[in-house]
Amino acid sequence: MVWGKRMRKKTWEANNYCITFIDLLGQRKAYAKEGFLPRFASEEDKQAFFGTIKQTIRPIHDLQKSAAAMVAAVIAPRSSTREMLPEDFRSTFDQMQLTKIKQQRWSDGLVFYTSIAASEMKCPINSLFTMFCTAGSLCFLGLGKRMPLRGAIDIAWAVELHEGELYGAALAKAYEYESLIAQYPRIVVSDRTVEYLEAFRRNPESDHFSQFNKVLADLCLSMLGQDADGYLFLHYLGEDFRAAVSKGQHPYLYDKALEFIQAESERIRRDREVKLALRYSHLHSYFLAHPPAEHITNEAPTIQGGRA
Repeated sequence: MVWGKRMRKKTWEANNYCITFIDLLGQRKAYAKEGFLPRFASEEDKQAFFGTIKQTIRPIHDLQKSAAAMVAAVIAPRSSTREMLPEDFRSTFDQMQLTKIKQQRWSDGLVFYTSIAASEMKCPINSLFTMFCTAGSLCFLGLGKRMPLRGAIDIAWAVELHEGELYGAALAKAYEYESLIAQYPRIVVSDRTVEYLEAFRRNPESDHFSQFNKVLADLCLSMLGQDADGYLFLHYLGEDFRAAVSKGQHPYLYDKALEFIQAESERIRRDREVKLALRYSHLHSYFLAHPPAEHITNEAPTIQGGRA
């Protein structure tokens, strides 16, 4: 939808966008004692400050690199599959695989967004599926790398003011979910996003594009769980997520993440950080309830996860 008037020969166009908002946790605490750039009395002082830079800047740099690599891996051309298809179907296959995900950097976080306007692409659920895979992987991998993060996925309208710069209700809503609802290392998914996926899953059309959207919508919905507070989140420890995303790396990522959670929980207990203690206790329970099949030696406790 084109809206407003031309400003400097640029037309604003409002569309519905799916937004993933990711926030790297702990950065505020890391900068608590920082201020002016210090004066260096010696080379040792300079090197000590470089250590501070590495501790505060490197995590967000690593997050950006990991995010770019994950998006690239998910949307990598499936050349081997394409070559197996009849030549007259390859164009349809290419349109099915098309994604238009953009990245907007946001201080100590990241924003991924994609337009879901009907005219943009034949299979918009492919972009949502890529976002689900990327956000869930970042949350899971972040714990193993001792870089906990939280995030949210939502859908609403917005305007791309400039290339790679989105503004509007979609960004505000996703930020609200991330900052007020996510609370601890998880990726919450809004009801609007679920309603959008459900609409594609119920689509009665039988053409190739509709069927592909339906399959991916069903897969996205299967990767959701309902948390104790009633909100839906990316269930990255679930079997559906493992089958589609983490695969053979799942047990290793689980062990590394659980090791960090246990160590961080002990530190939080020692420092008597009440708010974090409750959050990490819940996170710890989530991991204990969903060990990889390879780790199960007796019946494990369960919490509600997965959707019909």
